[in-house]
Amino acid sequence: MLKMKYRKSSKIIDKETEAGLLLFNTDSGKMVELNITAKLLWQKTGDSFILEDLRRIIKENCNSADNIDKDLSEFIEIALKYELVERDGKN
Repeated sequence: MLKMKYRKSSKIIDKETEAGLLLFNTDSGKMVELNITAKLLWQKTGDSFILEDLRRIIKENCNSADNIDKDLSEFIEIALKYELVERDGKN
């Protein structure tokens, strides 16, 4: 799973909010508000990434990295559900 590549959708519009970052997919019409940690992950990753990239961002920027694997899995699950990212089949 760590080597699975993901690619951000090019159809995303973002807007900063008090709670984090609001993302809207202009193709699907799906919208989700990311919390501060998910916002950090979204903004610090490139257009394509693997879970190890996300893990590194958390370790470098967060004091407490408890449950990191669970949190990263939830982030990817939400990102896929709201069509913010897609699996990059070039593995």
